[in-house]
Amino acid sequence: MYEGIYNVPKKFRERIKNLPPGVHAVHILDKKRPINVGVIRLPDKDILYYMIFHGREFFQENDYLHPKEILMLSLAFLLIPGIIIGYFTSRMLFAPVDSLMNQIKNLNPENIQTQFPYKHAANELGMFTRTIETTMNRIKAFITREKQFTRDASHELRTPLTIIKGAVEIMEQQPELAANPLLAKPLKRILRSTRDMETTIETFLWLAREEKGPEESCSLEPLVRKAISDHQYLMENKKIDLKVDIRHDKSVKVKKEILYITVTNLIRNAFHFTTEGSVSIIIEETHFEIRDTGIGINSDQLESVTRTHIKGEKSLGFGLGLSIVSRLCDRFGWELSIVSRSGEGTIVKILWHDS
Repeated sequence: MYEGIYNVPKKFRERIKNLPPGVHAVHILDKKRPINVGVIRLPDKDILYYMIFHGREFFQENDYLHPKEILMLSLAFLLIPGIIIGYFTSRMLFAPVDSLMNQIKNLNPENIQTQFPYKHAANELGMFTRTIETTMNRIKAFITREKQFTRDASHELRTPLTIIKGAVEIMEQQPELAANPLLAKPLKRILRSTRDMETTIETFLWLAREEKGPEESCSLEPLVRKAISDHQYLMENKKIDLKVDIRHDKSVKVKKEILYITVTNLIRNAFHFTTEGSVSIIIEETHFEIRDTGIGINSDQLESVTRTHIKGEKSLGFGLGLSIVSRLCDRFGWELSIVSRSGEGTIVKILWHDS
């Protein structure tokens, strides 16, 4: 505040000396923002009074809160209680859902409950719970029927196979067999087919169960050599060069019966569908591989060859071999790879990954 123009600092004097009474915004060269100048004439004074101030700073100094601060505080007062109320409300709303999820998660497939131990209110969640209980009852009845069928099928299939094996063994001990050697070959074929059927039945029964059984490991090489020996008859009267390359004696974490089923299906296919050329069996640390120069697989059948009952034109089986291998690979996390061209042969690999 200055009394008279001559008391105003020189840097402002020239810019404001001709201003009439009132409030003015004056631009000064060395200032980014204009300054505000109030020119005041008092009734009993002949000279003018000048008040120089920065409007922005003046109003900020005389305001308790800035607009930004007011906005932030308003948001804080609104959001913080809203978050707290929303948290506890969601906990109250989702508590019954969490309870239901835990009950469903703890269901035992071998003994499915018909009702949940805790009832829910007569609302949408209660209706949903009752719907799940109805579905569980239907699933339990279905599983019970399947278990009964599995037990009956196991008994009904094993009994005749046991009788056939016993009859063949008795026939092999008869003196008439020595006098008629032509009977030896069909008897061996019957016995071999019976053993293959037993293995297939055991595989299907095992696949029907969900449990993996105890952890155990087995060596791959002796099972491969056994499978070769068991199916040597398929190469009789064929010009086939068999090559077995054991580069690593791989140990796989699985029951040996299961691993034998896997490799024997692949070896049987290679021997059966190869009439001449070669069959190469390779055991690596990371994979098991079979290469053959057989009839191969048509390109239109290659994608579906692992499905049940899909077989080649010259197949004498039921189209279950590669389907079983594929299901076993899925069960144990192995990767099955099949590359084939019609008339040129097939390459089948099983990659063990973490086994």
